[in-house]
Amino acid sequence: MEAVSSGVEGNGGPGKGLGQVRPAGDVAAALARPYVVSWNLTYRCNLACEHCYLDAGPNKVKTAAFSDRSELSTEQCFRIVDQIAAFAPECVTILTGGEPLLRRDIVEIIRYAAAKGLWVVVGTNGVKITENLAQILQKEGVRGLALSLDALDPARHDAFRRVRGAWANTVEGAKILTRVGLPFIVQTTVGAHNRRELADIAAFAHDELGAKVWNLYFLVPSGRGAFVSDLAPAEYDQVLGELAQIQRSWASKMLVNAKCAPHFVRTLLSSDSPAPFPKSFGGGAGGCPAGTHYLGIRPNDDVTPCPYLPLFAGNLAEAGDTGLREIWDTSELFTKIRQRDHLGGRCGPCELNSLCGGCRARAYGMTGDVMAEDPLCTHQPGTLQAAVERWRAERPDAVEYGQPVTAAAALTWEPEARERMQRIPAFVRGMVTRAVESWCAKNGVEVVTATVLEDIRSRMPTPKVFGMGGGK
Repeated sequence: MEAVSSGVEGNGGPGKGLGQVRPAGDVAAALARPYVVSWNLTYRCNLACEHCYLDAGPNKVKTAAFSDRSELSTEQCFRIVDQIAAFAPECVTILTGGEPLLRRDIVEIIRYAAAKGLWVVVGTNGVKITENLAQILQKEGVRGLALSLDALDPARHDAFRRVRGAWANTVEGAKILTRVGLPFIVQTTVGAHNRRELADIAAFAHDELGAKVWNLYFLVPSGRGAFVSDLAPAEYDQVLGELAQIQRSWASKMLVNAKCAPHFVRTLLSSDSPAPFPKSFGGGAGGCPAGTHYLGIRPNDDVTPCPYLPLFAGNLAEAGDTGLREIWDTSELFTKIRQRDHLGGRCGPCELNSLCGGCRARAYGMTGDVMAEDPLCTHQPGTLQAAVERWRAERPDAVEYGQPVTAAAALTWEPEARERMQRIPAFVRGMVTRAVESWCAKNGVEVVTATVLEDIRSRMPTPKVFGMGGGK
């Protein structure tokens, strides 16, 4: 999944925002469309997780942002798929909930979305996975699944998920997916209940379940999650340090990522923890893709820059056939959240602005201001300026998602090589294309063939995920 590109978006430096890190045309191209859509299809759920950002299942959050519990019909879902496919071709489309597998029409929606060329991923708790269902999902075009595992002890996991037997069902679901050959991600939300066993959970995910990716989520105070945060910022810093060690230890075998913690880049760039591969998003968007490369759709059609952010820029059912594009391009919320040179507090002048940018959903959840500093981050701006400059000088090629695909004029691509590139999700295809072109330029290669791609792939320390090329 990870590769190198032609460079992270500019130096940024203190106070630098999206429009200041690269020429306006480059920024506009990078932010022209979403590359990942997270679509909550339903509020229904067979678990009752205490931290659920959507307040799925039991309706406990009595605020306006969670009051409309309506859901779309099958035909209405098809119309949303049409809009996504027209505006953001081949984007990764995460069908989630609640529990999406509780929808009786979920296979129809998957089939329709896959036929439209979308990269369909199903976000599930794994409880309902059977061998027959896994084979159906694979046949209908699902690229992979995301499962949640929050402890090694079944009782602690079940307590966190509020249903007895959840751990056993999720683990069995993961083993079924491995047998069927359907890739999956294991997702863990860090808290006091699992703080001391994160490395062991990562090992279990890979060795026992067969996961290709382990994502560690840092709680965002949204929905029921607003009431359960149990780690202080200093403890989160310690977790990020441990995560950097886990990431290095699993390099080439399993991708390890921090989610909803863009300030992980600070840990990776710190003097006592050299960065293996800091990541950012195109257009100087930093590590938080909300509203720049990513958006969320609620079960009732409300559109938000991030599923964890209970602010809405419009409703697709009310906006017409081009509503998604109009919301993305012109809504006040989406245009505002891209103004990274207008971030408040410490995020504004931070030297990591174009690499991090803070979590916008957490800023809103804890302060009521989507442009405020990320309260979970303890970084003091300016203290890593030398490290940032040194890293940029040493690593001109950096991981950057969401780059538009452009072809180098001096290179010829054979059809088979082009076809292989189409197997890579759109949100990383531009980055991988640049990596290929850079490698070919350095090695005097003028024609990109399937053999050349295989040679390049063999040099990348990354596993194969959701149909993408990777290491052995």
